[in-house]
Amino acid sequence: MSIERTKWLKDIEVAQTMTTNKMSGVYTCPELKSSTMRVGQDDHAEHPSRRGNTLYYRDGRTERVTQ
Repeated sequence: MSIERTKWLKDIEVAQTMTTNKMSGVYTCPELKSSTMRVGQDDHAEHPSRRGNTLYYRDGRTERVTQ
């Protein structure tokens, strides 16, 4: 075997025998549990969607737009 490969194998052996102390406990990600609430976040629901020359309301109504 080459000298470089022997050195590499010794480094791997050392790395495999080393242990690490893992952190204890459980992280529950509290920052991801509550959603951001802001004033007016649902105001868009009051307005119809426009596709072409037709307005579509959330209650099912449609209106043609005249120019």
